[in-house]
Amino acid sequence: MNASFRFLFRIFYTFDASEFNKVPKNGPLLLLANHTSVFDGPLLYAFMQPSNVLAMAKKELWDKWFTRMVMTAWNSIPVDRDNMSRETMETCFKVLKDNKILAMAPEGTRNKEGSLQEGKAGVAFIAYKAQVPLIPVITLGFNELKENAKKMRRTPLLIKVGPPFEIVQKSGRMDATTRGELNEEIMLRLAALLPEDKKGFYTGKEKEYTLTSDITIN
Repeated sequence: MNASFRFLFRIFYTFDASEFNKVPKNGPLLLLANHTSVFDGPLLYAFMQPSNVLAMAKKELWDKWFTRMVMTAWNSIPVDRDNMSRETMETCFKVLKDNKILAMAPEGTRNKEGSLQEGKAGVAFIAYKAQVPLIPVITLGFNELKENAKKMRRTPLLIKVGPPFEIVQKSGRMDATTRGELNEEIMLRLAALLPEDKKGFYTGKEKEYTLTSDITIN
């Protein structure tokens, strides 16, 4: 299946997949990605191989036979975007405990224009609770497919992988205020990879990182 998706991506898009080489092949690792298209996830699965990556995906994708088949083949994790269940949380932590890569879109839903939306609170909770390295990844360009297809040309995609980082606080209780600040800082690391006109909710909110710090992953 991955080979088929790689073939289709190469037909319709131009991009440098070598950027994904910056992502370790194994976890535990929390991969944070912006969400602009239904093809974000398939791009990761198809070109981050071989790697132990599992992604969270909206539960509605299991309602139709084809997308259910694809999600099952990739061992994706169904999630209710409005109310993440305890069972889903436990599955996420198990993925990380098994030294795999958990990919998630902290915005919760896609923005077809490519502008970054406010991150959901769950990302900070999972990041702090799991205490694993995090790495930001952005892709841009999917929204240009229709226009370029009319002109019979492939659509260029931008792929960028940022430096891995970790949560500074290692233990103890994290109150709601600090968790909110952590959530914003995590999202700002994602926004830092985007052009100024795509930073969206985080435009003009650059700040010094105090709750997270860069790390090196071998």
